[in-house]
This record gives sequence, structure tokens and C-alpha cells, in this order.
Amino acid sequence: MLSPRKGEKILDLCSGTGRAASWMAGEVGETGEVVGMDMTTNMIDVAKERYGKSGNLVFIEKDVTQPWGYENYFDGIFTSFALHELPAKKRQGVLEKSYLALKEKGRMVIVDFNPQVSGKGEILSDIFFKLFEKRNLNFFSFGQNEILRREGFKKIRTSPLLAGILQITLALKIT
Repeated sequence: MLSPRKGEKILDLCSGTGRAASWMAGEVGETGEVVGMDMTTNMIDVAKERYGKSGNLVFIEKDVTQPWGYENYFDGIFTSFALHELPAKKRQGVLEKSYLALKEKGRMVIVDFNPQVSGKGEILSDIFFKLFEKRNLNFFSFGQNEILRREGFKKIRTSPLLAGILQITLALKIT
């Protein structure tokens, strides 16, 4: 859904070990740039060791809940299974920083658990979170799309996966 193109600037937010960032670096080519941002020293070290030799890919250690120093810079932002891990009070701020960091007509793709899951998917998600993500159970009261709209994103499209347990969200910055 992000579909990076040649020459674009892309942020891999909470990039972990850098695998997705490395794929995107190939798509944007030599004239593009990919920034992998993560708050964990160990993850950044692994990413640099594995993929740090690419001239259009840089990894930076930064607390994503603090100011990033990027405004109207990125054509796209990608984040995968990270939003639910952030403290509840910090999630909205990260979406606000994402909006500010995007250029006009920029796009953000969020791949994560579905905070509004229902039916059988809700039962499975509840079991999973109680077993493995107890501290993040509050994610299910997170109104992600409402917050994206409030921050200024337009044309928000969500696609559920695996009985609605997971979702991919595409949000566009159009003023």
C-alpha cells in the first residue's frame, strides 16, 4: 500500500532490525532516501550491521514519542506492529508527529492489530493480548482512525486481515 517510488523519501517508523527499510531502500533507488527510526539501541545496531552499507538508507536511534526534527520531509511513512507497543498516552503524539513529517499528499501506512476488532477475532485477540501483551490491553480502546482524522489525515482506508485481528491502514495528508 505504501508503494515507494524512485526518488522518494520514506520513514520506517519503529524500524526494528531494518528489514522493511532495506526493501524500501531498493524501491526508492539511489536518488531516494529511507530513514529507519527506532528507540532501541540493540535494534539500531542490528539494522546498521545488516543493512548499513546502503548509501540511501540511514538508521537513527530516537525516542519516537519525542520531537523528530522532520517537517514536510517524507513522501511516505511505514510502521509495522509498533503502535500498540507505545504507551497509550503517547500514541496520538506519534500520529501527530507523523502528519507533520509528511509532505503534502504524503501517505502513512500502519500495519498492526485492529483496535476495533469484533466477533471471533476479538476473542482471539483478547486471549493473545492477555497472554503476551498484558501491558498493552488498552490498545483496544484506541480510536486510531478518529485520531488520524483529528490530526489532519484525509482519505483513511482500513483493510482488515485474519478475521479482523490485524489491519492495514492507509492515511493521506491532503490539506
